[in-house]
Amino acid sequence: MTDPRPPILYVFLMPGWAVQQALDGHRAQWYWPRPARQPKAHRLHLTMAVLGPQPDVAIADIRQALAGVEGPSLHLHLGGARVWTHNGVAVLLAEPHPALMRLHADLAEVLRPWVPQPPPWTPHITLARRAWEAAAPQGSGIDWAVDEFLLVRSWLPPHPVHHEVLARYPLRGESAIPPNL
Repeated sequence: MTDPRPPILYVFLMPGWAVQQALDGHRAQWYWPRPARQPKAHRLHLTMAVLGPQPDVAIADIRQALAGVEGPSLHLHLGGARVWTHNGVAVLLAEPHPALMRLHADLAEVLRPWVPQPPPWTPHITLARRAWEAAAPQGSGIDWAVDEFLLVRSWLPPHPVHHEVLARYPLRGESAIPPNL
């Protein structure tokens, strides 16, 4: 029998506990309308690539392709809280960063056999869905030191919801661009 909702593969940047807590504290300052749905803090992430459902036999090749991607560690600043009106998703945008854009381009290149035409990309963390009438707070953003990217299999209903980390890839060295502090 075919799985009615097969898991989806992604490449994520996943914040550590301290940044997850800062993101959760930031969310607590928003006004949330009743239908808004917030993912748990430990599921917050920045999506670098969506590979969609992939057969298990493809995972070894994907892991090997991703192992060839190198880049410096990143110092990101998350700000620009807003709700996208086309889909009601509340986000915190990552400020433009050349090393982040380069990492995204490098990932897109090695993943081309599985994702021949990647969709447009805006680096962000999704804070909530169904949040059309949410109101974002004013204020400073959140600084985030990123030292790895992950290959993740995301399970959604009817399965128990969770992100299964399939592989971790370190980012080495310092980014050439310091954070905007």
